Amino acid sequence: MTPMIDVIFQLLIFFVCASAGQTVESHLPTELAAGAVEAAAPIIVERPFGEVWLRLHRRADDVTVVELNDSEYSDEPSLRTTLLALAETTPEIPVILDIDGPVPLGDVIRVYDACQSAHFRQVSFATKQAK
Repeated sequence: MTPMIDVIFQLLIFFVCASAGQTVESHLPTELAAGAVEAAAPIIVERPFGEVWLRLHRRADDVTVVELNDSEYSDEPSLRTTLLALAETTPEIPVILDIDGPVPLGDVIRVYDACQSAHFRQVSFATKQAK
């Protein structure tokens, strides 16, 4: 009986120690709306005045480029400066991230964090319609 109790205590200590060093999982605070697709034809969506669209795409030289109002930003400090200037004037403007397929997730997170640190109130992700 005593060896069985010792084994149970050792297992208990093992699992407590193993779970204590686990990193906390968190999620990005962005709500994705679930939409229904009813038409097979492409839907043209009118964009209201005041949206900021950030298009992330990958160039042939493996550099992620962010397009904002017909300007391209390949370095993060200049993009952050522009986002801070936009957020100072009107932080209620919705920011929409339109991401191409080959863009690494780390670059997406850096741009998302830049939008959050600029204190925009709404940052969303654009989705493409399934065919």
